Amino acid sequence: MNATATIMFIVLAAGAIVAAAAAWVTHHRWQKTRRQAHLLAREQQATEGALQKLVHETLPQIHKSGGRIKAPAPAPELAGTVIGEQLNGLVKGTAAVVQAVVRDIQYAAHQEIEQAKTLGAEELRRSHTAAQEEIARVSATAVRSTEAAVRSVSSALVGMAAKTSRKVSEGVREHEDDAAFETLTDIDHTVQQMLLVAQGWTILAGGKLTRHWPTTTLTDVVRAAMGYVEDYQRVQPQELTVAVRTRVVGPVVHALALLLDNALRFSPPQSRVHVSFEQGHHGVTVFVDDSGLQMTPEQLDSARDILTGQRTDDITQLGARPQTGFHVVAALARAYGFRVDLQAPNSLLGTRAFLTLPQELLTTAPEAPSASSQGAQEVPPAGLASAPSGRLPAVPATTPPALAPVAPTAGESDQEGSAVRTTASGLTVRSRRAAPVSAPVPRPANAEPGRASVIAAWARGTQRARAEQVTHVPTADNDQGHDA
Repeated sequence: MNATATIMFIVLAAGAIVAAAAAWVTHHRWQKTRRQAHLLAREQQATEGALQKLVHETLPQIHKSGGRIKAPAPAPELAGTVIGEQLNGLVKGTAAVVQAVVRDIQYAAHQEIEQAKTLGAEELRRSHTAAQEEIARVSATAVRSTEAAVRSVSSALVGMAAKTSRKVSEGVREHEDDAAFETLTDIDHTVQQMLLVAQGWTILAGGKLTRHWPTTTLTDVVRAAMGYVEDYQRVQPQELTVAVRTRVVGPVVHALALLLDNALRFSPPQSRVHVSFEQGHHGVTVFVDDSGLQMTPEQLDSARDILTGQRTDDITQLGARPQTGFHVVAALARAYGFRVDLQAPNSLLGTRAFLTLPQELLTTAPEAPSASSQGAQEVPPAGLASAPSGRLPAVPATTPPALAPVAPTAGESDQEGSAVRTTASGLTVRSRRAAPVSAPVPRPANAEPGRASVIAAWARGTQRARAEQVTHVPTADNDQGHDA
């Protein structure tokens, strides 16, 4: 019995122990499960918070920054967990995708911008080229139209001037009194000045001087130039027998006339303008020296730029009050191969203009005419023996004449029935009879005898100038044709 009871006790004790162990194990498992459930609940809450932050904060920041964002650290509850790692990878992957998309968009936009720039630049170039071509076409048309209009209007001026010269020549033949002769020759001289201006506009309008001159010495070239200018008595020329070739005589005469006129206009009325020559190995230089006011450095530079061809203006760029003299001289120099320049101050403290003729434009002098014919051409008419009022007084006796006329042969001045001689332009060259003592020719009280050589120079200049047949002539339009 006792043994049975003992066994039963042992069995019951063992069962109790087993039950207690089972209860402990069960309780331990429950506690573990409870802790796991609590951790899962916290992970779930952290995951929900992380997802909410991802949707409302992280993804908008990725969008705004173009994917340039640092992935935020996961919540402590998700650290080291699969969900935490996946969320972190999702943020990084999303940022990378956004960055790639942004790069693609930026590249595409850049390509479109560059293409638009290229197309725009090409279109702009085409438009600019078309505009420039149209401007050039319109400008060229305007210049051609202006030049044609100038030549057309000027031809009428030259025609009237030529007609006036013919009428003057007829008047000189018809009227024998000295006063009428002097008045008519003064009118003719004014006509030559008009022609100088008109021919200058012809040159600026693209025309040419159509007069064909013979081979002419530089002495006669200067004389012809003097025939175009006012106050020609003030010009003191030298003589040189070197001759200018036929094709450049007219242009050189015209250029020298403009240089002389410029020197006369801008120097004191009582002063001389000196014309001298310097002959060298490469050609001859003609110097025109005045004692007027010096040009300012700015004026001198501007004038030299024009004369040397560094600055060229077409006829539409001369302004409302054009000064054409230097432009005309420069155009002639370029067209015919001589050179013109300025220098200041000269030895007279004025301005020196020099015209250089290269050797290829020069030749030997033509054969001189006989003394009797030369005297008949150079002896000034009695009506021009006195200078008009206000012009330069007589040269002192010590001053040698620039052009020494040859006296007429014996009996020429006394031949009443001799044939009337005329110049090439139609002006009568008369051998005047001595006026009776009882009837002296009236003369202004303030006039003094002028230089016979200068009058002869003027007469020879006008006889050359008026024979000109010009087909293209410009308008003067109140222009003086000279530069300051």
